[in-house]
Amino acid sequence: MLNGEMVPREYQEKIARTALSSNTLVVLPTGLGKTMIAIMVAAERLEKFPESKVVVLAPTKPLVLQHYSTFRRYLRPGSLTLTVLTGTVDPGEREVLWLRSRAIFATPQTVYNDVRHGRVSLKDVSLAVFDEAHRSVKDYTYTKLAQAYRDSADNPLILGLTASPGGSKEKVGEIKKSLYIERVEARTEDSEDVRGYVEKTAIQALKVRVPEQYYEVILQLRELFNEKVKKLLQGGFIRDGRVSKKGLLEARATISARLASAQKTGGQKGYIYGAIINQAQAVTVLHALEVAETQGAPTLVRYLERLRERPDKGKATTSLLRDPRWLKVEDEAVRLADVEHTKIGVMLSTVKEQFGRKPDSKVIVFTQYRDTIEDIVRALERTDVQAQRFVGQSDKSGSRGMDQETQTKILEKFRDGEFGVLVSSSIGEEGLHVPDVDLVVFYEAVPSEIRYIQRRGRTGRTREGRVVILLAEGTVDESYYYSSLFKENRMKELVSETSEKPVRRRTKNPTLLDFVG
Repeated sequence: MLNGEMVPREYQEKIARTALSSNTLVVLPTGLGKTMIAIMVAAERLEKFPESKVVVLAPTKPLVLQHYSTFRRYLRPGSLTLTVLTGTVDPGEREVLWLRSRAIFATPQTVYNDVRHGRVSLKDVSLAVFDEAHRSVKDYTYTKLAQAYRDSADNPLILGLTASPGGSKEKVGEIKKSLYIERVEARTEDSEDVRGYVEKTAIQALKVRVPEQYYEVILQLRELFNEKVKKLLQGGFIRDGRVSKKGLLEARATISARLASAQKTGGQKGYIYGAIINQAQAVTVLHALEVAETQGAPTLVRYLERLRERPDKGKATTSLLRDPRWLKVEDEAVRLADVEHTKIGVMLSTVKEQFGRKPDSKVIVFTQYRDTIEDIVRALERTDVQAQRFVGQSDKSGSRGMDQETQTKILEKFRDGEFGVLVSSSIGEEGLHVPDVDLVVFYEAVPSEIRYIQRRGRTGRTREGRVVILLAEGTVDESYYYSSLFKENRMKELVSETSEKPVRRRTKNPTLLDFVG
């Protein structure tokens, strides 16, 4: 069933043999051919069960199409019918295509909806591939679909694929439980059988000074935030003065529990209602502070405008918007609206340096804020660098979303070299294969080791790559950066424990913390 073009590597064959005998989670660094393993396992299952189907699941349509294209490339022409099923296909047509096809590529929600409504059956599916398997936690559709598959298939076999399962035994344990995993085949870049196939990626963290003009608005926001936190501390709702966004969200749970207790016992509730207001305002102020420090005044202005225009403002937000200090923040932000963050200039010089070295370079710039994406694209175009935005499907204030067809077309143009820079939100972090990306720029650090690995994994796939991470000095950027490194090293140790030949050596942290004015 496989054509002669595929020449599997030894570790791929070994992992595939394991995956054919039991439900298997494959943890393999980006660019080392997880999809090839899935193809080998699928071909074997289809030959062993000639009347069966295989289903390959991925979180987004562009990733589904990518798998479809790769399978078509390596399977013998005419050996079986391959079909793509997503929510854009009419349900009745999906039902017919399912019956006609032996290899189905789909988003999980599409398949789960069809199963739930009785349009399709998983009874004759001999292999279910769950790509980006780290999503198989909590209420994500993978979890429900895996259970439905296990309960209904005659010959079920599950294959989970991920480059980054998470940095805790609890997270890996949850994935294994959700997908009914019996074996884990895990490798790191240092594993003996994959080391020779790993391309080097140079990682450079650049510290960037926050513009001095921002200091007044940052000071105002910090004073407001400290006031809210102090009240929460005095009420015993938080324990530590250095409060993160996660800590504030945990404080909300503490407040809710105390309120429930007071309502049951008839105790005092006034101060608890005040804590609810303070906690909500602290979250809003902290977000504004992080936007100012890591993204810049233009993005801050648009955030403040949307906050004031929201029709569903609650009591906490309404009260905050009347605070004279908040009004001063708004006025100061507007005054600074044309002052770009220093990161913009550093990003431009980094990208232009790359094109100076290699004019046909492919570059991806990641940022989690839609407003910043627009600013980056405009800044690149001002310097005659062709760039395109790449965002999710939902529309947001001042920023139209991209349907999956548009996303696919943008990626094809980028792959074909029609433009040089893709400016992406988190939608581009996961799984998408763009060959030969020369440079990845993190406009801000991310606290998640999974997102850090996914962003970084867009380069260094078929040749040496380069990553530049921009860190606003003295801000959450720095703590997020070091947190992601710590979590990644912890994840690698965890992954190594599951390998047949554990590799205990820790990967050195990037130490090129250059300072840019």
